[in-house]
Amino acid sequence: VAKQGNPFAVKERVLNAGAKMVGDAIKSMYSKLDDEGFKAGEEFVIAIREGLALNAAIVLGDRDVEVTLRRLTEALSKTDLKKLFASDSDLEKAMDSLMPNGSRSATMSAMSGGGSGKDLENANGEKISKEQFKQFVETVKARENVRLVMSKLRETAPELYNAMVAERDVYMANGIHKLDQFEKMVAVVGIAHVDGIETNLKDRRWTPVSIPCQLR
Repeated sequence: VAKQGNPFAVKERVLNAGAKMVGDAIKSMYSKLDDEGFKAGEEFVIAIREGLALNAAIVLGDRDVEVTLRRLTEALSKTDLKKLFASDSDLEKAMDSLMPNGSRSATMSAMSGGGSGKDLENANGEKISKEQFKQFVETVKARENVRLVMSKLRETAPELYNAMVAERDVYMANGIHKLDQFEKMVAVVGIAHVDGIETNLKDRRWTPVSIPCQLR
């Protein structure tokens, strides 16, 4: 009689392999952005450097990346990617509205790390300069535009949104809430997580306070 394998072990191997593929795709995306002159995550490097200069305690508060990659892998298996990236999807329309010259393929090329070369092109085959792409990146980083894109992602691909954003919002808010031994705290997070973290902290009876920031 042949020995039956553990079905959970098979699922584990599939998830691990899928997580590696997702991780490689994300690395490719960041590599593409680096090629275009954008230093992804630079704000976190600066935050750590400044914190160390002030002799502050540094706490890495995001969820373990391996857990997030596994959750993304599971979410992708439940997401209709053709529908998500269809030219008439609400997410794509939101992204298109932020691109110079109504470009679409430049967005997808930058996200996937693909494309036939280093030049980005819009939907009409016209080249997008680095200056235009930089303008797009800065436009997307505006809080109201992040809210627009995230709301469309949540509507179009809820599983993906939960794995990539919402679950991490809860995780980071919980971590901040538990750091009550510190009198003062500065949390540096990606802008897509700001609203979610704030909402979760308000649910824990935190109160928003406006404090002027003095630049050195």
